[in-house]
Amino acid sequence: MILRRIESMFTGIGLAALIILVFSAATLRWLGIDMSWSTDMAQLVFAWVCFIGADLAMKQKRHMGVEILTDKLPVRMRNSVYLINSLLILVFLVFVVYYGTNLVVINYRRSFNTLPISYSFVTASAPVGSLLMIYTITTRIFEYLKNFMTGDYSNLETNSDDEGGETI
Repeated sequence: MILRRIESMFTGIGLAALIILVFSAATLRWLGIDMSWSTDMAQLVFAWVCFIGADLAMKQKRHMGVEILTDKLPVRMRNSVYLINSLLILVFLVFVVYYGTNLVVINYRRSFNTLPISYSFVTASAPVGSLLMIYTITTRIFEYLKNFMTGDYSNLETNSDDEGGETI
């Protein structure tokens, strides 16, 4: 719950910063004032907002899905589909963490054109965001396994506004 709040605040502040950066750069460019550093800063903020926002969407079960297919399935089979899908997502996220960490190491000497910081700050968003999503998807996998063990699938049948609908 606390992590979700932190992610919500981070993405909200990040999106506001993106809007301010891009709008002010465009406006100042129109007036003939160079603000070229804002493009690099916007790229940095955008990468982090995307990955942290992806975990936030996953926590709230708001990722895009094709519910029209799974809604027709019996609830036990739907749980199986969600479990298999979650395991595939987990495998993909492990690859992103592994290769993303390598990319962070490779890019430590590379710097932005206009900012005096390493480009690794951008590439670090992928493994960090993926680690957060691994935590989220792992808890979801345990929920699906618990559903099988207890035979209680009520968490798949509810569609509250707080949690959002289950999607694959």
